[in-house]
Amino acid sequence: MKNLTFFIIFITSISFSQTQEATLHFYDGESISGYGSIFQGHKIKFRVSLEDEPDVWTGLIVSGITFHGFEYDIKFGYLYVKNHKRHPLLLEVLTEGEVTLYASVNRKIFFQPTNDDGIIPQSTVSFPTVKYYVKRDDEELGTKLKGRFKKCIIAYFGECSGIIKGIDNHEFRWATMIDLVNYYNDFCVD
Repeated sequence: MKNLTFFIIFITSISFSQTQEATLHFYDGESISGYGSIFQGHKIKFRVSLEDEPDVWTGLIVSGITFHGFEYDIKFGYLYVKNHKRHPLLLEVLTEGEVTLYASVNRKIFFQPTNDDGIIPQSTVSFPTVKYYVKRDDEELGTKLKGRFKKCIIAYFGECSGIIKGIDNHEFRWATMIDLVNYYNDFCVD
């Protein structure tokens, strides 16, 4: 499950630059089916039919987009984050509930130096970096989870003794963030 999550996040960060079947979601609860893609990391291109020219949408007008055509749907939502109020971030929604977990993936690519002929060797390495964000239903802004794992998780989920026990037992860590948030939503919410 853990490795599958990283693989899904990595693949989805690459694959949504091309047009796919999708549903565009508006803040008022309405939605439109058609074809969409994500570009520039925080904008959506969307068209009702493949013959139409795409329109550009941002978090000022729409709440997000859901891509179809996989074994399951993959949802992206706009989230305003503390200390990043210029525009909302377009993030993958990993799990929803009282606390919703979002993720973004940045790929850091490291190139080896060129050889004497000026050719870059084939062994280019790419390391995806996953950043997690959380937001409670009653919060206006999301929170980026950063820093030391135990410290940041206790700061956000500290009222839940089961999460603290899970951290101490090494049951919860960055790689099991979806499980942690699902645990919180299932057992720590009144």
